[in-house]
Amino acid sequence: MKFEWKDEYSIGNPIIDNEHQHLIELADGMTNSATNDQLIAFIMHLYRHTREHFANEEKLMRECAHPHYEQHVEDHNELLTGLISKTDVIREGNWSKADIVELMTQWILHITSDDLLIRDSL
Repeated sequence: MKFEWKDEYSIGNPIIDNEHQHLIELADGMTNSATNDQLIAFIMHLYRHTREHFANEEKLMRECAHPHYEQHVEDHNELLTGLISKTDVIREGNWSKADIVELMTQWILHITSDDLLIRDSL
């Protein structure tokens, strides 16, 4: 599977859009990892990137008084919990490409559904 940025994913904020583009690049790299070590490197980068991105996105949502802010923060926390859980499995070497595709598809769906709602508040 190939993850690629599409202009329709844009929420209209250049910082958030650039971070989303990078997240999609990481998703693509993860799904194409050939070794466990390579996948771990991608997932650690994804975790660091995501923590910063979620902080930026939540700040933007507070600034524009987004009506679904609290639910969105809960969704972010669930995504991070899932990532941490998956990281433990990956470190043990018990992962499949299908698991990684499923995980990253959930993240992309968050961008293409929940995050696009932010655009209406800007």
